[in-house]
Amino acid sequence: MHHILIILSILWWQEIPYKPKEEFEIKLDYQFKQRPQADHNSVNLGETKSDYERRTTGSVLPYLVLRISVLKLPEEKMRMRISKNRDDRPVNRKIDLNSVIELTLGFTDDMKDRVTAHEYSIAFLTAEKTMVNHILISVDKDGSFFVNGEKRGKF
Repeated sequence: MHHILIILSILWWQEIPYKPKEEFEIKLDYQFKQRPQADHNSVNLGETKSDYERRTTGSVLPYLVLRISVLKLPEEKMRMRISKNRDDRPVNRKIDLNSVIELTLGFTDDMKDRVTAHEYSIAFLTAEKTMVNHILISVDKDGSFFVNGEKRGKF
């Protein structure tokens, strides 16, 4: 049953066109942050050595925040739904022209290693909740960064 839902969702997204790149702008805010320190005294028997090192490292790591500016909308007031591949709860909110959406992707190593979400979809909906188009953002295992299937860089 789960596989059928995945296939149906893929087919559904393929029918919805990508938002044209002239209608939005993405700026990368590439930062370096230290991971929040986890409790060194806790034990997780299912945790691998690399998971433990990731959780307890004190080093500064690359961290990514995207700022997406909406330059053109088919209607004056619309809604937006942000969903990611590791969360069942999409975020819905109203947007209008020149809105700036701040999307926190997190540590780039976690996205590449598939520890956190690595694919984000921003769907644009009319007042009647009809999906007009969407933006698909993804990070491959090798660190390649894609927007609507177009490679925009590598981390």
